[in-house]
Amino acid sequence: MIAMPLTQDAPAILTGIAATLCLSAAPMFRSRRMILLVQLGAALCFSAHYLCLGLTVAAVANMLGMVQIGAALFAEKSRAMSRLGYALIGLMALLGFAFWQGPVSGLAVAAMVLIALARMQANELRLRGLLLAGGCFWMMHDFMGAAWIALAADIGAFAMGAVTLFLVLFRVTIEWRVPSAGVPAAGVPAVRA
Repeated sequence: MIAMPLTQDAPAILTGIAATLCLSAAPMFRSRRMILLVQLGAALCFSAHYLCLGLTVAAVANMLGMVQIGAALFAEKSRAMSRLGYALIGLMALLGFAFWQGPVSGLAVAAMVLIALARMQANELRLRGLLLAGGCFWMMHDFMGAAWIALAADIGAFAMGAVTLFLVLFRVTIEWRVPSAGVPAAGVPAVRA
């Protein structure tokens, strides 16, 4: 009896898990190219996941996101690809309004626009900051759309992105210092002759 709903929901569950893994892993990469490639995998999985859930605007936004990621990958070397990347951001917004399903659609559009702008950034700090901002809108979207697996992915990606941004901004060094010959170790009383 329980197996029947699970087999019906299997495509949504599997694509959601794959998207979660990709999206949560993307911020951990140090290079822009690797972040974008892993995001490409996440966008593919999210497109399928949202289609399984009936969230058309989110699925279309992710499909456009895949094309935009391709343009962003080549934007630094090609002015035409850079223009295409920015033009696709406008197209994402227009399609979001064309497929409008209420406030949840506005959240999807805001999320994709911020993330698409992030992909076009050559500066790592701007890229990471805009990704975090877009992630906030995806969290609200997925909560309102009851896309629980996607919400878990968004929370994971936001957490990993925040930690990675912290590590990029602040260098934490942990050292073990060996006491020099004339200085007593901490907690050991000095012996006077």
